[in-house]
Amino acid sequence: MESRERLLAILNKEKSPDRAGWSPLVDGYFMSSFSENKDIIDVFKEIKADLMERHVFTWSSSFENKKIGLKNNKNNVIEISENGVRIKEELRKVKKGIEIIRQYEIPGHVLTSRSIYTKESPFIPFPLEYAIKTPEDMEAYVDIKNKEKYVRKYSRFIKEDLRIGNIGIATDTAPTTPVQEIIQHLTGIEKFYTKFLLDYRKKLEELMEVMHEKNLEVYRIVADSPSKIVINYENTSTTLVSPEIYEKYSLQYINDYSDILHSKDKIYLTHRCGKLKGLIDLLKKGKDDGIIDISPKPTGDLDIWDAQELWPDKIVQGGLDPTTLTHWTIDRLKDYVRMILDKTDSHERLIIGTADATPKNAKLENLIVVGEVLGGDQNE
Repeated sequence: MESRERLLAILNKEKSPDRAGWSPLVDGYFMSSFSENKDIIDVFKEIKADLMERHVFTWSSSFENKKIGLKNNKNNVIEISENGVRIKEELRKVKKGIEIIRQYEIPGHVLTSRSIYTKESPFIPFPLEYAIKTPEDMEAYVDIKNKEKYVRKYSRFIKEDLRIGNIGIATDTAPTTPVQEIIQHLTGIEKFYTKFLLDYRKKLEELMEVMHEKNLEVYRIVADSPSKIVINYENTSTTLVSPEIYEKYSLQYINDYSDILHSKDKIYLTHRCGKLKGLIDLLKKGKDDGIIDISPKPTGDLDIWDAQELWPDKIVQGGLDPTTLTHWTIDRLKDYVRMILDKTDSHERLIIGTADATPKNAKLENLIVVGEVLGGDQNE
């Protein structure tokens, strides 16, 4: 099989693939280790892997689609007004990297967040200051969120998926559940639990419901899109949510998104790269088709062969902790991949990949050897 056929056999769960898939999560982290003109298709050919290109969006936010994002902006400041919301984003060079200051302004209120791109994290900025700090900020964010609109961007996806051809498939990215978005990007974990959940639960739940309704708008756009594979980068982990929080604030939302996508025959995968053992039974109740980028120790706590056994109806992907690609010898990694193949009783729902993203300093030879063990030279 060529990679596209192999991946679709695994993801559709309709016929047996010739072998387990091999598709590491390669995004801006690892790609930043190459020159700017390096093509992701060439990278996957080199490592003998099945390309699942991530983040080929079929939609965008009205707050994001007018050149907000400053990496290529010479003036370092951009301001736009959209549907009654004024957005300002500024880039500053600082000692540790590039700091991004973003403001959302509505009449009577301004929300400010700060984050930083560093040498170690050139793809996703590290948060320095969260936008929501007070109950009034939550109310303002509800107003801002209600004013956000979404735009279809189907043609770019079609073009990229055609360009990939038999080397693999393009995948879309859809929104995370509100609780994960709030904890990771809006309040931070400490204030979420020690302030908002304790003292302002009703306001917090109202915010979640508004965010969920807006997410549903996006999922309907994605459901009508040309993308077959949709991924929600949920980043699930018991270091962020307890089983009680997950059951109350995540599970039903995941199932709502699944229902929308399944109504249009999409395959819905959820990126869950953290510690999952405390959520095994709850994750089993999810209607998502697969759980991907699964992390063993030390990053996570679940081996890929256990994940396959625990979720017999789901596609599982991952299994290679980042340390295996940055620090292990080739021989040790070869033995580990062979052990994965021995311990997984079926390769029909299995894609071996990285636990979360392939790090910037991953050894190219380590990625290549995984493809060699799996017989990935069929792509050449």
